[in-house]
Amino acid sequence: MEINITGRHLDLTKGITDYAKKRFKKVEEYFDFKDNGKLHIVISVDKYIHSAEAILNGNKHNFTAKVTSKDMYTSLDMLETKLITQIKKHKDKIVKPVKGGKRPGIEKILANVPVSGKASNDRYNEVVEEDLMAAKPMNTEEAMEEAEIAPEKMLVFFNVDFNKVCLIRKRKDKKFGLTISKY
Repeated sequence: MEINITGRHLDLTKGITDYAKKRFKKVEEYFDFKDNGKLHIVISVDKYIHSAEAILNGNKHNFTAKVTSKDMYTSLDMLETKLITQIKKHKDKIVKPVKGGKRPGIEKILANVPVSGKASNDRYNEVVEEDLMAAKPMNTEEAMEEAEIAPEKMLVFFNVDFNKVCLIRKRKDKKFGLTISKY
């Protein structure tokens, strides 16, 4: 991801530019901006007010955020948090189904489910029930808490520690089993 930093009414020091680049490297993890993402950060000072503005351009997605505070480093921290929050909300809109309707492209996903009924020695030869679950981003501890109060025996979630889709299930011995996807 290409990161450009511009200073208005102040001279950019090496410390500020290095800090900003280090902080905003985390943005790449939340969405696919590695190859074609461009982040432009504008830092400005007006009397005692330090403001930072970010414009993130991706392949099909654009995000903007602006923050002001009394300290430049605090402004950069708040700006990064605000930008990541926007990206997470957008990602949730993509992953979660629309209320009262199907998620776009679900027919395409379900068409790729392998169903083999041709061989007579197959034990399972048809899909009887289809469930669509949104994989919420959370860590393992949060998933355990949510699975404990959920009526279902298992919970699918996106593990932020591993950056993979995981399944946590209630076992008969009152413990949890965690399955991590390979890909």
